[in-house]
Amino acid sequence: MAYKEHYDGIDFAMKEHVVSLTFNNPSTLNSLSYDVFMSINEIFETMTNDDNVWGVIITGAGKSFIAGADLSDKRMQGANFKGPVTLREVRRNIVHDSMRHILDFERPVIAAINGYCLGGGADLASCCDFRIASKKAKIGYPEVKLGGIPAYLGVTQAMRIMPPASAKEMLMTGIHYTADEALRLGFVSKVVEPDELIQTAEAFMADITKNAPLAIKYCKICADRCMEMSLNSSSEMECLIAAILATTEDGKEGKAAFHEKRPPVWAGR
Repeated sequence: MAYKEHYDGIDFAMKEHVVSLTFNNPSTLNSLSYDVFMSINEIFETMTNDDNVWGVIITGAGKSFIAGADLSDKRMQGANFKGPVTLREVRRNIVHDSMRHILDFERPVIAAINGYCLGGGADLASCCDFRIASKKAKIGYPEVKLGGIPAYLGVTQAMRIMPPASAKEMLMTGIHYTADEALRLGFVSKVVEPDELIQTAEAFMADITKNAPLAIKYCKICADRCMEMSLNSSSEMECLIAAILATTEDGKEGKAAFHEKRPPVWAGR
């Protein structure tokens, strides 16, 4: 697959099977503009078809993860561009497409939250599978202070990743929470020293990607879909996926390596 080292607002790097995406526009505190959303779409659409990508780590450059939406970008405020576009259509067809690319990506995604994670930044982080925060992080949904709601899948995902009362607290107060407070509420799963953030995220990802890539991929698919299913349907899905994985090269390799007391060599097939 062909990737660029620099996209609009995002730096791309890949080491072995793990992609690192760094939001890098310090002058706007890495805010989300129309061009950045287009970059997210381009990157994730390419990675979706790349079996060499086993995991993704997202972070920010400077003192911000993502400070929210770029309010100076009139294209994101419902202004006309490339024909008449309503604000609802902008959010549904551009913003939500980008967030869904992250949410529906079939390999694990970790948000390494290094600083300000506000508004759209919190929305984006909530679409990742895991969130690890630096002690310097500030996390919150300030939209209600501006007369709005977190509409970049913010409300939807907050209610999915946190206990209802915790989600509503963050959504309705507009407070900028410390990393430790976000840990208490359940928004993040781990808080570390700033200079340990990326190392911690990489080590966590390594614990995941040392396992069979097809198993991880379909485990995530199963975990995400089961929340939308009845118990009977979810149980049947588990059985079908387990049966299919048992017939793959990796399924056979995993069992052989266990019996031969050696590390498995995964083929991704």
